[in-house]
Order: sequence, then structure tokens, then C-alpha cells
Amino acid sequence: MYKKHSISKFSQIFLASSGQKTEVYARSIDFLVSVLPFPLEQTAPEIIPCPDDRCHYTSMSDFVDLNPDIEDRGEAKYFHGRTGILDSFQHRLKWTEKEPQKGTTFLIQAAPGAGKSALLHECARLAAIEGFAVAEVDPHKLLDPEVLHESIDTSWMRWRRWLTHGSASVDVGVFKAEIDLGRAAKTPLGVIEKGKRGLVLLLDEAQLMNDLTVGTGLPFIHAKALLNAIHNGRTGRSVMLAVAGLSATADAFEGMGVSRFKDNCYVELGPLKPEAEREVIKDWLKKDGRAKGDPTPWIDAIMQKTHGWPQHVASYAQVAALQVRKDKRSMTPQGLQAVLKAGEMKRAKFYESRAKGLDEDHRAAIAEAFANAREDQTQTRKAIMEPLVKAVGKEQADTVFKRALGKGVLDHRNGRYAIPIPSMRRWFIDSYYIARDPLH
Repeated sequence: MYKKHSISKFSQIFLASSGQKTEVYARSIDFLVSVLPFPLEQTAPEIIPCPDDRCHYTSMSDFVDLNPDIEDRGEAKYFHGRTGILDSFQHRLKWTEKEPQKGTTFLIQAAPGAGKSALLHECARLAAIEGFAVAEVDPHKLLDPEVLHESIDTSWMRWRRWLTHGSASVDVGVFKAEIDLGRAAKTPLGVIEKGKRGLVLLLDEAQLMNDLTVGTGLPFIHAKALLNAIHNGRTGRSVMLAVAGLSATADAFEGMGVSRFKDNCYVELGPLKPEAEREVIKDWLKKDGRAKGDPTPWIDAIMQKTHGWPQHVASYAQVAALQVRKDKRSMTPQGLQAVLKAGEMKRAKFYESRAKGLDEDHRAAIAEAFANAREDQTQTRKAIMEPLVKAVGKEQADTVFKRALGKGVLDHRNGRYAIPIPSMRRWFIDSYYIARDPLH
């Protein structure tokens, strides 16, 4: 545990000036210091040596409290791999610019933690470099032209830093003027049609479009018209819709009339390839942790736990970098054990966040459906529904099944279903099947 003399000098000065004297404040400040993006070794917090091994591990549990949902989304700090997908996106981007009348929707679909949002961000970066305007919009905001316009007005600024890169000659004022033109539009499609320069419209967490497909009123009709106009090239300009979501996303778009995708524009995202996974972990250790020596043993040990899933890779690697910094850039066996334990706890917390909204009986029924199948084996809907019906009844079982699919606990694969991440499948079985009946 932290003791008074283990608090960094930076924290001591801050606490003295603010009047705060509690350990909680000290530990919070030291954590912030430890994750600064630049070296501050003279103020880095220390861990007091302790004969009890739990002391070393307890220090790592501080980082287990990081919100795994935040790590699951957004830009990746270190991005490697996915080159084939990015090449396809860039090719389609150039094609859309040359032949805007043909339209394009680029859809990325995957399990939770597969790196959909990070990949979508990389696609947006390429689009901005090519001179496209880039706007990120919440799926539900497609229904309201005023809200859609406001989203475009504010979110494009996020990508402005890329507009001076690449081969395109970009007049930032032109982008702003075109955005202003859309202010008077009466429909979502009208907002998009007002501009002239190419636009990439980003929709993340696009499985939420399922909520829109149940509508029949005018807002639903307008949203459907917008998506179909972009998909089929009827906006009067070069517009590309770039979408990322869980496995229900393609079904949601089919409900909006968007179902046929051009070559390489429909992506089922899986784990990172080993070489890319290795580079990500190495970057965390060497660039963030500033580790001394060969990181290979640590990388190999972490890869045994992460299996290429980007959320797990970033989660374990972030903790590893923090541990290395606390151990004065050394990669010790004790430090590695602390990292693996903390990473396992963070991974379980991530799975718990995905299962939120499913009662214990629901989780146990889903676990039962997969308990006696091979690790790589998918199941039919009937095989999953049987234990669910037994647990909660037929009417509620159907609701639970849809909820599990929407949460990414279940993944739709060629007419069958799977718990998409092998370690998440194991977590469900160990926690809610074997734990209930150890004889299994």
C-alpha cells in the first residue's frame, strides 16, 4: 500500500497547497503523473517494498478500476495491422470520388473489443488526408436534420488537423461554408445534399440502428431515405458511409433497405494477426513504459492471454507499461505476474460489462448452451433457446436472446451463433455453469 513517504514530490507539493491530506487524493495524483505522455521520472510514484507478495499486486489493482468500456472504443494509441482492410477502404474512397453516382457503404462488423472503433478512426484519418470532409454522427441523430447538421458542424473539426496532410489541396473555409449551407435543410438528406466536396459520414455503434428499424413515422422514412441515397449514390456529391457495429449491424441496415455491399465493403473483423499484436504490445512497453532490455518474454506471456483481441491487448499492455515504469523501467518476473493478474481482472470486468442487463439465470442458460461444445463450435438458435426457455419461459427467452445478441454476448455467424471471444466463452462457462454445478 502507499505510505506517506512513498507519495511523489509532485503530489506532496500539490496536497500541501490544496489543503488535502488524504491517501485517496495522493494515489489519484500519482496515477495521473504515471500516465503522462512524457517522462517525469523525478515525480513518478514508488511502491514500498513489502515482504507480502500481495503488496505488489495490490498496487496493480488500482489500475483495474479503469473503465473497460472506455478502452473498448475510440482511437487506438498504437495501431498496427488491418492493412488489407485499409487498402480496400482507400481504394473505395478514390472510386467514390471518381464515380459519386454509384455510392458506397463501408460496413465493419465484429464482436466487442475487436477494434471496430479504432479501425473506423483509421479509415476517417485516411479520408481526411485525401481531402474529404469527415463527420461522426450518433446513429439516433440521423432522425433529426437539425441535430444531424449540428453533429456535422462540430465533429468535422476533430479531423481538421489532417486536412493539411496528403496530396489534396484543401480550403478549410470551403468546408465550413458548405456546412453552413445545410443549416436550412428540412430533412437529413437535405443536410447532406447541400455540400459539394466529398464527405465521409461515420456511424459508430451502428447496431443501435436496430432501434430505428422498428419505426414507421416520418423520421424513420427520412433516415431510410438518407442511408439509401448515400448507398446508391443519389446525393449529388461524393459521399461515403463508413459504419462500425456489433453483429446485429448488418441486420439493422437490411431493415433500412441497405443490404447489398460492393466488393470488400463488408468486413467481418476478427483478432489481430500475431505480428501486429506483437508490435502493439512492444509499443506499449517501449514507448509508454520505456522498458529496458528485450521485451520478448513479456510480449509472449501477454499474447498467451490476449489471443489477438485488441481490447485485451491494449488492456494488458497498458497495465504492463505502468508496471514497468513503476519498476524503474525494469521487466521483472514479479512485475510480469502482477501484470497478468491485473490483466485477468480487467478482462473479467470487461466481460461483466458486456453481460450487464442479463440476469444470472440468463447467463447460466447461455453458458449451458455452449458448455459441452468444442471451443470453436457454433450453436443453432434452437440449441441456445432450449436452456433459456427452461430458465425463463418462451416469451422472455426470445427477449433475452435478442438482448444477448445486441450486447455482443452472442455473435451471428452464417445462420448459427457463438460467444465470439474464446476467453469470454470460458468466463461464461466457468462463472455460470461449472460454478453452479462443480460436477460438470
